[in-house]
Amino acid sequence: MASQSPEQPDALWYYENTIVMRNGELILDKAPIWIQNEKKGYSAADGGFISYRGRLLTKKGRLYVGLRPYASDYIGFPVGPDQCEPYSKIDIFPAKKTEAGFWISGVFYKKQTVEAQQLKYWENTLNTEPYQYDGKHPYNSKFKMKACQPNDLSVLDD
Repeated sequence: MASQSPEQPDALWYYENTIVMRNGELILDKAPIWIQNEKKGYSAADGGFISYRGRLLTKKGRLYVGLRPYASDYIGFPVGPDQCEPYSKIDIFPAKKTEAGFWISGVFYKKQTVEAQQLKYWENTLNTEPYQYDGKHPYNSKFKMKACQPNDLSVLDD
């Protein structure tokens, strides 16, 4: 990401991504971090936090990941009567599994240990947050936005 802090103009900004996966269903959590002088720091708000509910998908022998945002802080989405509900939009990304882990949209993920409390939270979310948007947790409840058009593997070109 571009530098998010005037106090740290030389800091490099990234998202630290964590995936919890069970039986082809997943949660992807993205938290902004900065790296400067070989130190890593977490930001309270810079860059925005976003979490996705996802699913592994296959079509014609190829692997994909469908991701739908379900929670965010400090991230703005367009809202209004001509917009669809941001938390209903599923985007499809190519994925590639290797012996060491897997790639999703240019990012490599490998197996690592996470804190038990955080793992329990994500596993509970995986069990309670549906892959398809059900309307129960809109991005902004002030706006009654319609669900985005379904996005599935039929839209992929082969």
